[in-house]
Amino acid sequence: MTPYENIISKRDLRMYTDQPIAEDVMQRILQAGRMAGSAKNIEANRLILITDQGVQDALVAAGDFVSWIGSSAAIIGFVSPTAELRMFDVGRQGQNMMLAAHAEGIGTCPVTLQHQDIARAAVGLPDDWSFPMAITLGHPVEDHPDSPLKRQRVAMDDLVLHNRWS
Repeated sequence: MTPYENIISKRDLRMYTDQPIAEDVMQRILQAGRMAGSAKNIEANRLILITDQGVQDALVAAGDFVSWIGSSAAIIGFVSPTAELRMFDVGRQGQNMMLAAHAEGIGTCPVTLQHQDIARAAVGLPDDWSFPMAITLGHPVEDHPDSPLKRQRVAMDDLVLHNRWS
C-alpha cells in the first residue's frame, strides 16, 4: 500500500476484537507519534498507553460520546502541561499513529475528552496538565458496520478556494 492509499483508505473504527496488539506493532505505532513535528520543537506532549481495563472503563465518563472506548485493546492518551498544550501537535501525533496503525492492520478512532477532571483522575494526572484527546486501537471486527453518520465527502471544488475567500 502506498502512503497515499494508506491515507485515503483509513477510516475510524469503534468495534474491535479482543485480540491484543503485538508489542512490536505497538512500538512502531508509538514511534510514529514520537516522530511527529512539534511547534517550536518543544515536544511538550506525553503519551499514556492504557491497556488496563479499569483505567479504560474510568475514561468512559471523561467524554460525552465515548461509551464504546472500553472495548479497545489499547488507548493512547495525549497529555501535556496545560500552559504548553498545542492541539495542532496533538493532531499531528495522532494522525501519524493512526496511519501507522492502519498500515499494520490495526483499527483506530480519535476521541475527545470533554471532562478534564475525570480524565485526569483516571490516569493520575496533575491538575496543571490537560488530557484533551486519545485514540483507541484494536484489531477490527470482521464485519465492521458503516457509521450511521457516513456521508459523501465535500466535493473538491467546494473544499478548496484559490487565493481568496470569494
